[in-house]
Amino acid sequence: MKNVLLIIIVSSLFFSCQTNPPTTIDIPVSEFGTIKIISNVSDAKIFLDGNDTGKLTPDTLKTTVGTHTIELRKNSYDITSQNVNVIKNNTVEINFNLYATDKVVLIEDFANVSCVPCVTSNKILEQLTNHTFGRKRLVAIKFPTNFPSPVDPFYLANGPDCNSRMGYYSIILAPTNVVNGKLKPIPSDSNDVKEKVIGELAKIPQFKIDVQSNINANNFIIDVSVEVKDLTNLDFSKLVLHTVVTETNIEFATPPGSNGETKFYDVMRKMLPDNQGESLASINQTGTYTFQRQLAINSAWAQSNLNAVVFIQNKETKEVYQAGSTF
Repeated sequence: MKNVLLIIIVSSLFFSCQTNPPTTIDIPVSEFGTIKIISNVSDAKIFLDGNDTGKLTPDTLKTTVGTHTIELRKNSYDITSQNVNVIKNNTVEINFNLYATDKVVLIEDFANVSCVPCVTSNKILEQLTNHTFGRKRLVAIKFPTNFPSPVDPFYLANGPDCNSRMGYYSIILAPTNVVNGKLKPIPSDSNDVKEKVIGELAKIPQFKIDVQSNINANNFIIDVSVEVKDLTNLDFSKLVLHTVVTETNIEFATPPGSNGETKFYDVMRKMLPDNQGESLASINQTGTYTFQRQLAINSAWAQSNLNAVVFIQNKETKEVYQAGSTF
């Protein structure tokens, strides 16, 4: 009996020592790529998928392959983000354009209904203002010229204000674009115009301009609020506030000139209080200042297509510091 019990115990120990074949566990091996991040404004914080990387632009990140979200943040600039597809053992470069909060850029365009190159320039401006940047970032005013055709109907409607701005900028060619009073890109080169605008949008504004309008008894009433945020290097005796009434979406059944165009945008109708603007010499401290303009509406204008564009300009250097509009 003892021998039988011993055999059972030994057998039990033998079989209990046996093991199953080892189990293979597949551990995923991460694959990596690199993102090179460049921005028009340096030292912006870089966030990867919502997490602060501790890095500042320009810099590179090593991360897993696949789609990731890169976000840039910097004080006084709007937050911006892009999705990027990271490829194994490759470097993907992405470029960001940061825009200063509340910054609005102005383009003044000098054109004529019989100017053939103006057709291309007008299409570029329409694309940039309505789509690429939007009118909260970029506003345009089109000043008609009396060349090549002296009978441009928009020029004839208000020659004095047109002449004033042409003389101010020494305009001798149509089309001519003036960005923020001092930059003159090639008007037929969309990239050149765009780059000039992006450069200006990166500048932190010293003013914020809010513009509201309403129509009362056939009068176009414009209320302007100017917030002075920073007095640094400003000589208010040289600054003027311009208010310009524009009409957009003007359509003709047949072209009014020889270049074939029948639809026109952002045409200057009147400068208020006049083409010299209003001096801001009385301002000497930060704060908010209000102005009001009023204009009798010409019966030839479509009331629903009227807007007001307001901008602050140094009358000597011609620099436009900030713009705003009712768009």
